Amino acid sequence: MAVNSGQAGSGDSGGEREQLSQKERIEHRQRDISEAIDDLENTAPNEQVEALAELLRQMDIELKRLEARNRQLTSRLKKVEAVNGLTGTEITFSDTSILDHRDEKVVKAIVADELEMVTLADLQELYRNHTDIRDRETLRSRIKDLTRRGPFEHEQSGMQSSVWRFTGLADSSNNSW
Repeated sequence: MAVNSGQAGSGDSGGEREQLSQKERIEHRQRDISEAIDDLENTAPNEQVEALAELLRQMDIELKRLEARNRQLTSRLKKVEAVNGLTGTEITFSDTSILDHRDEKVVKAIVADELEMVTLADLQELYRNHTDIRDRETLRSRIKDLTRRGPFEHEQSGMQSSVWRFTGLADSSNNSW
């Protein structure tokens, strides 16, 4: 019925390889469960077993949906922890004197998300997600100030939006700019 999916991949002990290995194990296990349900459906001797197989199929679908959501939330949590310094791996900069503390949170989020190009909509979302700024005029003022004084080069102006290149990643060895 099932292959033993609980074994790790190659002997590589790197964190990224472990994550991949864990993801692969989960996917293998989910595939094993789906195949077992298929076998049960195909060999169902009566209506009760068919009903059970249908219920198991629904549970399998929900389990896969929840696992995908878990991956999304885990990824997002790692970014938020990096921006806010909750894991001891906070993104730091050598010179933050030109930044307001709210601007610094936005720049850290850009670094955590590994963004190179940002639009006006991106910056608005980052300010709303990582700061207490909600007022439209304050938001506009902060974005204007950040893009003029911060680590950005203006790339393109359009009817609806502008695009900036984030230049703070040039010295990624110590996350300073």
